[in-house]
Amino acid sequence: MTPDGTAAEPVRGAVQPVRASDTEREVVARQLSVACGEGRLTLEELSTRVGQAYAAVYRADLEPLVADLPAAGTSPSPLAAATQPEGGRQQSRWIVSVMGSTTRRGHWRMPARSKVLTLMAETEIDLRHALIEEPEMELKLYLLMGEQRVIVPEGVEVEVTGAVVMGERQVDVASVRPRPGVPRLHIKVVGAMGEVQIRTATQAAIPGRKAG
Repeated sequence: MTPDGTAAEPVRGAVQPVRASDTEREVVARQLSVACGEGRLTLEELSTRVGQAYAAVYRADLEPLVADLPAAGTSPSPLAAATQPEGGRQQSRWIVSVMGSTTRRGHWRMPARSKVLTLMAETEIDLRHALIEEPEMELKLYLLMGEQRVIVPEGVEVEVTGAVVMGERQVDVASVRPRPGVPRLHIKVVGAMGEVQIRTATQAAIPGRKAG
């Protein structure tokens, strides 16, 4: 706009900003979620940046949100490569849910280490028919403003640590006598402003929540 109130002519050769799409916002939100799970961002930083990502109008608004993070899909660093299991076996699996709902059930292969990140969303992990390959398994639950449910099959020994700040952690698992050959599942909870429910399949669902 010129001083006299008339519309200014576009500057010849100037690059016009490109508007961001919903898919591009979602990609950035997922990259931020993975970074949080890796310990690169705090839950507070994750919440702030994801909010900015979904409010972004132009692509240029998205770029600063991930400028200090490793690019998605890049090759691991030499240190990371050195710690990979022999034979290229998958070391851990991520299950990410951002502003939506994710369910993992049925026949699926559960690695020794799994990480679940739920951000303003709902996630259910049903292990009743999962293929368990290792006697010792680790499941890390990261939650911010949402709900997570884990259903454990009978006969699995479960150890739960961690807490939900300004939220609730419900644990109702059947006791199992430790003995050779019985799988053991270590669950670590790190969350805020949400609810985590962990129960054995034979235990009744907590009132007001979905049954397994």
